[in-house]
Amino acid sequence: MVRSKKLVSIALCLAMTATVFSGCGKKGSNKSGSSNEADYDHIYREEEFTLSEEIKADYLYNMYSCGDRIIAYGSTYTEGDYSNYNVVSFKTDGSDVKQFTISGAPESGEGSVYVSEIKGDSDGNVYVLQDVYTYSDEESSDIYYVDKYSSEGEKLWETPLSQNGENAYFDGLYYIEGKGVLVYGDGQLFLYSEEDGKQINKFDTGLDYFNEIVPKDDKLLISFWEDDSYKLKEYSLTDGKMGEDVEFPGSFMNYQYCLQGTTTDLLLLANSGIYTYNYGDSEVTYVCSYIDSDINPDSVNGVVQIGDEEFIILVMDDDDDSPTFKKIVKVPADEAKSQEIITLGCYWMDYNVRSAVIDFNKTNTKYRISVKDYSMYDTDNDYDAGVTRLNTDIVGGNVPDIILSSYNMPMDSYASKGLFLDLDPLIEADSDINMDDYLTNIIDSFRRDGKLYSLVPGFSVYTIAAATSDLGGKTSWTIKDMKQIADAKGIAYKDLFGPGYARDEIMMMAVYINASSYIDWDNHKCSFDSDEFKEFLAFLKEFPDEVDSSVYDTDYSDYWRKDKALVELMYMSSFYEYKSSLRGTFGEPITMIGFPTDGVSGSGIIPTNEICISASTTKQEGCWEFVKGFLSDDYQQKLVDYGEFPVKRSELEELAAESMKAQTWVNEDGEEETYTETTTIGGKDVEMTPLTQEEVDYMMSYIESLTEHVNYDEEILNIITEEAAAYFNNQKSVDEVAKIIQSRISIYVNENS
Repeated sequence: MVRSKKLVSIALCLAMTATVFSGCGKKGSNKSGSSNEADYDHIYREEEFTLSEEIKADYLYNMYSCGDRIIAYGSTYTEGDYSNYNVVSFKTDGSDVKQFTISGAPESGEGSVYVSEIKGDSDGNVYVLQDVYTYSDEESSDIYYVDKYSSEGEKLWETPLSQNGENAYFDGLYYIEGKGVLVYGDGQLFLYSEEDGKQINKFDTGLDYFNEIVPKDDKLLISFWEDDSYKLKEYSLTDGKMGEDVEFPGSFMNYQYCLQGTTTDLLLLANSGIYTYNYGDSEVTYVCSYIDSDINPDSVNGVVQIGDEEFIILVMDDDDDSPTFKKIVKVPADEAKSQEIITLGCYWMDYNVRSAVIDFNKTNTKYRISVKDYSMYDTDNDYDAGVTRLNTDIVGGNVPDIILSSYNMPMDSYASKGLFLDLDPLIEADSDINMDDYLTNIIDSFRRDGKLYSLVPGFSVYTIAAATSDLGGKTSWTIKDMKQIADAKGIAYKDLFGPGYARDEIMMMAVYINASSYIDWDNHKCSFDSDEFKEFLAFLKEFPDEVDSSVYDTDYSDYWRKDKALVELMYMSSFYEYKSSLRGTFGEPITMIGFPTDGVSGSGIIPTNEICISASTTKQEGCWEFVKGFLSDDYQQKLVDYGEFPVKRSELEELAAESMKAQTWVNEDGEEETYTETTTIGGKDVEMTPLTQEEVDYMMSYIESLTEHVNYDEEILNIITEEAAAYFNNQKSVDEVAKIIQSRISIYVNENS
């Protein structure tokens, strides 16, 4: 469905939450305290570590330890329809490397083998959980197995676990020394003998699903979802009974992996670094910061602790994804203090910013950026706990040296309080930067009270597109204009954007784009009791509370061409989205007219990142040295590769030039050929031909005309949503509701200016 893809993009844009780290499953956590003072206690460095034999595996994605051995495994694609699985094991000093491959092809017939988990014992034996699917013209078979292999790859025994749907799904397995091989899934536990693979015991926990299981002495620590939150309980393998709740500081689900520790009870891995925990402790111990240690978190595929302050990590090479094992050891705090620490506070951080931090730390001898990601404080009951804590630190004067803004931070309020540094003097004094090289309209749209408190290196755009032929030359419009055009074309107001949009979706977009037009932060005034805002509420009332799900079964991709819909919500981060709407949705020239409003742009700039420097920092020089790197050619190109508009004019012009070229591919003879992409509109293929010079000129002109940015103030949206409900439900008049909204937001503006 065409609309489903659009809504995914728009929802992502509005949420502004990119990748949430899951696995055990949720965001990375950190219990390093709320102080933004320099932290020298979590820095590690690489020490020489060499394996006695070269690794033959192309890719490894998991690693565990047992005794003095480390076991890693991964998959390698073959020319067939399956993957082979590589298993590598070695001692913690790098000696006695053993390697073998498990075929992804079944031993007989057509099909595939999927290996979901591998664990090992201290003798080097490996236990494998795999699902073997085979088929023929007559029948098919789907059987789970647990197998035992020697360190050399000899299969020592094989035990079938299920067949054709019986106990059909298994989540994973553990080898528990002295007890056997534990396999679990669908709320059940199965214990098998490590000697011959025969079943020793079976337990039904009464649960439907385990989120995670970690052995704990002669018990298991089980994490599962119950009563709208994650619970931790002990489960006895002796009597098969569930114990009491286990207290755990923070959320067990804040970590990507929760593993058995070696020198501690638990080894906890998050995107921010390595943590340990001993049962009964009041806090999780923050051990190693990846970024502070010049380690790219995105390249870490496994960690094993081999000493109190020593780890072996599995990293994938940034260039060719080849696996490498590295040993890291803690740098004494006194030695680490040779560099000045700059704290960077954020609520989540994307790949490009992490890379920028690591690159800066590797090359700058005077300063080092230390990242504090507040998403680590989110809990199962409060997914905004982290950003609340960041906001509390900022207003309380505990401001990091550099702040990476989040969508749910009141930036206008902070700027009005003078918490951030004006960047203009730094830019003017820096001979490396010529602002004529950049889209100053994008950068200037983030000025507050005439001052530049934040730097925006890249952006996307949220707007509304309409057929140019419908607008009568208009480049902006009011709600009254939109209604008049819809009336003339016989389009119901609820279908203006296409079928399937509920009131809250339209309200969210409009408030984020237009709320700033009703607020004067500098003079502490707002105008939500105006006729314009009342007309906006009356317009929203035309939309349904909920959408009939049957609409999703209809192909309405050609509604705009058939005058059944008037405008399209647009989330653009490249020239491709413009081409898609131009060639596909409308099939004729379009205008990015924006949401109806009086006097301001109806299009919103969405910053890829918004970076500020604390007005109270004592390391202004180092902060600026880091922040200005986001304007470099290298970083601007990374934004293009990442699928965002850059603010560097030359990079944007190059992107525009590429949009006018035909797409190419390399054929089997190694020759480059051109082709024209197609999309399906109303059941017919439509060619997505390259943009013309005229179309590119329009887009460039449109981008340079943008002056307003999306304002993600959740409090303002909540106030409007709460109070407008009485009007939508016919309990209060629009005048009454507008008066209440005006009063509440006026108080909010005065309290936060």
